[in-house]
Amino acid sequence: MKQKLTKFTDFANSLYPHELDYLLSIQQFATNENLKILNLINYNCKNPLNTLPYDGSLDKRKYSYLKNWIDNKLNDIDVDYYYEWLISIEKQVMTDAIIPDEEKDLLEKTNTTKHTHYYFIRFYELLQHYRDYLLIRVRNQYYIPISEYLENYREKYQLTLEVNKKLNNATIDIIKQHSTTENKTESKHWEKFLKETFLNKNLDGYTRYRAIVRLTFLYYNYREFEKLRSIYETLDKMFKSDVFYSKRILANYYGNRAMMHLKLRELDEAEKYGFLSIRQHNSDYLFYLLNLIGVLLQREKNREAYNLMTESIPELKKTNSYYYKIGFVAFYIRTLLANNMIDKAVSYAETFLDGYKKEILKHRWHLFFSEYIRALFKAEKYSKLLSIVKRYNLVNKEKLFIGKAKYLPIIYWYGTVASYIEGAISEKKLKEIIIKSGQSLIKHKYKSIKINELLDELSGSLPNITKELKREILM
Repeated sequence: MKQKLTKFTDFANSLYPHELDYLLSIQQFATNENLKILNLINYNCKNPLNTLPYDGSLDKRKYSYLKNWIDNKLNDIDVDYYYEWLISIEKQVMTDAIIPDEEKDLLEKTNTTKHTHYYFIRFYELLQHYRDYLLIRVRNQYYIPISEYLENYREKYQLTLEVNKKLNNATIDIIKQHSTTENKTESKHWEKFLKETFLNKNLDGYTRYRAIVRLTFLYYNYREFEKLRSIYETLDKMFKSDVFYSKRILANYYGNRAMMHLKLRELDEAEKYGFLSIRQHNSDYLFYLLNLIGVLLQREKNREAYNLMTESIPELKKTNSYYYKIGFVAFYIRTLLANNMIDKAVSYAETFLDGYKKEILKHRWHLFFSEYIRALFKAEKYSKLLSIVKRYNLVNKEKLFIGKAKYLPIIYWYGTVASYIEGAISEKKLKEIIIKSGQSLIKHKYKSIKINELLDELSGSLPNITKELKREILM
């Protein structure tokens, strides 16, 4: 019995809060024991630091039944589970291998897969292939209802395709603005279209969720996190129903919410969603992990952040994404510094730069070099710092960010302070550079907070000067 409850506890611990909200909303249990167990799962899920044990005196069949019930109810609405079915049937159709039971299942799906279903587009295209399959075999019994479905939803399908074409165009502008410094592309004009697409209940779920993802990027481009909060509050309610559901999508949502709350300085919420996002190991695990590490470092839970990163190094070795690799290394350097492992941080950065110089300069050079420069500064290797800045033309590259919402003069200021410490510039010149560049950035609330933090980082070397700089820039 102990082993069974251990397995059930592990299963219960894998569930998400929104899954429990949905399950509680649909349950119609005939016995109080089932509802009691489900309520306890819900409590433990939402109170991970104060969990209660499951009652071992209950008949083990109660736990087995409830586990099966939960799996079945979630599978019924899981869009990823549906997609697996869809592509397996598509393969059967395309290879002329579909069997009668599969045909019957496909026909039944036409009664439940409406134009608002998450994978309506793919289902419609599957039926187009299937109609051709039936037509060439002169099978009118199934051909007629399939043709009726395709005709009834033809306009909805065409509209959805047009919206997705427009989403593709929006994606180009939004991601170019997000990913590059040289590109002058703006994406603000897509906001209205994206919001309308997300809120349009007559569109399929996939299209609506694509709009959400792009709207998230857009609001990050302009650092408009309060607007993002409003969108996520609407999305949160949807996740408590059968809209958009899958564990993958929920993990993505939790990861994005963690990042949003971090930017808004709501660290309790950021940590809560951060841990939820890494509960499942999927292809975006490293992305969610780095969000959480950023939260833990903000909360000065430095040892916990270090342990998590160390445990996740095997995940790093699995990825072929240089975006994730460079991000992991940058955050690892930051975590080492937070734990006062300065020499190790410098050594790790140098080794990675030697091995991946080309990839760093192509992908996430500013993130990597910002942390490397911080490590060299803390190690008091000022001449090496200035040499790196000059060798890779980092200040001029960083200045290309000016005017962008995400611009912060991290390398510029660290290099300026290092030049002052090395005697290359005067105190007057130091103040002039930092005040002039700082005053041009503080109009935005988010930037004002980040500028203050950046000055705090530098205050250890220049305590008196930094106080004066804060008065000039922030007052």
